[in-house]
Amino acid sequence: MGQQVRTEDLYQGDGQEKSAGQLVKEVSEDVSTLIRKEVELAKQEIGDQIGARAKGAAILAAVGFMAFLMLIFLLLAVRDGFTELWAAWIADLATVGVLVVIGSVAVFIAKRMLATPISAELTKKNIKEDVELVKSLGKR
Repeated sequence: MGQQVRTEDLYQGDGQEKSAGQLVKEVSEDVSTLIRKEVELAKQEIGDQIGARAKGAAILAAVGFMAFLMLIFLLLAVRDGFTELWAAWIADLATVGVLVVIGSVAVFIAKRMLATPISAELTKKNIKEDVELVKSLGKR
């Protein structure tokens, strides 16, 4: 926070002196408004992040479906190639081995993508600034 906010700057109005009750009322109304705005900011910030994650998940699901179809044809080609080298049952086991490797890599990648936590850094920063402002007003 660059400049300190003075109580006089906040509540100078029509030239009349305000009573302590009026000042307390205005401060409590301002704090109430501030809290409501911080809650709205937190909701918006988290909602935006969740929305972006949902879109990413939908795209990932579509790509996953296409990859599944490609994998079917790839595995048919691999199995046909293995059948040329070994008996059919050995070719089937080798194809399962290829699937296990691909599945393990996919699980590792998905786990890393989903491990990123959702944060509300802007809201945290604003709340710290608001607390500092309220503390500075209370010292006067």
